[in-house]
Amino acid sequence: MKEANRQLAEWDTELNQLHERNGDLGLKVQMLEQELKEARRDREANKNSVPTVAEFPEPADLLNQLKARRKKSRADMVDIATLLEILEAATD
Repeated sequence: MKEANRQLAEWDTELNQLHERNGDLGLKVQMLEQELKEARRDREANKNSVPTVAEFPEPADLLNQLKARRKKSRADMVDIATLLEILEAATD
């Protein structure tokens, strides 16, 4: 009978330890779920704040800005227009 009581006491101790660990894991799951909700909320906010289409200046304006900064630039209007097409394709 003493042996059975001792075995029951051991099992009771193990069961208590498992309940404690399970409680800790439950708390951890709740914390991770909260972090996930916040991350999703932040992601939605970021997605809504990012412009969907990039707006570039006209090629002539860009060429004038380039010539103002780099007087000896050999770029011409066709080069600028091509660069804008590349940038617009990259943003799609």
